[in-house]
Amino acid sequence: MPAIMLIRRYIAAHIVKAFAASLAVLSGVMIIVQWLQMGSLLTIRDFDLVLLELVPMGRYIIPVALLFSILFVLERLSSESEVIAMQACGVTKASLYRPAIEIAVVCMLVNLAISLYGGPLSMQRIQTRLISEAPKRMYAFLKERDFDESFKGMTIYVQSVNPAKRRIQGLFIEDKGRDHHVITAERGAIEVVDDRVRLKLVNGSLYTARGPIVRYVTFKEYAFFLKVNFGRQVGIRNWEIATQPELKALIAQDPQVKWIKEYHNRLAFPVLNLILGVMGVAFGVQRPRSPKFTGFVVGIATIFGYYLVFLLADRLVRGGTLDPVIGAWTPDLVFCGLLAGLWLWRRSGIGADGNL
Repeated sequence: MPAIMLIRRYIAAHIVKAFAASLAVLSGVMIIVQWLQMGSLLTIRDFDLVLLELVPMGRYIIPVALLFSILFVLERLSSESEVIAMQACGVTKASLYRPAIEIAVVCMLVNLAISLYGGPLSMQRIQTRLISEAPKRMYAFLKERDFDESFKGMTIYVQSVNPAKRRIQGLFIEDKGRDHHVITAERGAIEVVDDRVRLKLVNGSLYTARGPIVRYVTFKEYAFFLKVNFGRQVGIRNWEIATQPELKALIAQDPQVKWIKEYHNRLAFPVLNLILGVMGVAFGVQRPRSPKFTGFVVGIATIFGYYLVFLLADRLVRGGTLDPVIGAWTPDLVFCGLLAGLWLWRRSGIGADGNL
């Protein structure tokens, strides 16, 4: 086997190992974050849902892991003078960079598959599972000492919730339907009857106003069914569970700006993997005596810069200043421009080492 192939495999193996380690660390962090966000809806038996949530999160985890793995490996090879030794043996820069770019292309394709199909299908499964079991976990939806308007047509305030004892203390409910109802109760409980949610109240009062007619009664027990949109309660939006063809169909029926931008985001965001791969190569190979952790600083600055451009473009799209299609591709275009400027700068001979 030619020496050049061995060197490529050597570099690729190190990048893959660093990528796997970065992916594991970032996935662990995201598991903790997702568990904190969805903890009120989940039990330990639902840990598979948290793992399933990592599929759509892969859109964001993979590019970050890719960038840091390339920077880490190339910076280490540079600091230990392995890059200089390889070049002294006749290995070209293109051969050194090729493994990183090839891995970046693979990550881009994987990210594209996740964006178009894998992520939405995972979210569909999560939503179906949560909605099917949501009536049994209604206590998780109630917020203590807060006026909650997430229930259809109602404002609910509860003093305290005890899911273990299945008891609610201090309820205030306002229903602004055709009739105006205000209900207060000392305590209550939630029951599931044929997949319907019934709220049973004890020791309270009921105020009803229908036009000029006003009624006020007290009760020892009072029960009624809640109208609950569990899809809204679990916090998953309809476009998040739509695959790319399904999202296209939604846009054809109702061309909302946020849906159009999301449609093109799914195509534009995977390209970030290739951009970050090139940036990793550009800043990863350094002089042996360069300051340590330069790659780490460059990686943080790159991710932060991309996020700022993405956020700015998103705000401009929402404000109607920027076309949603252009807004989706703006971060990629900006960073492609930065790479082109870096290449011209180094080609001019002004750059310190002319790596790119």
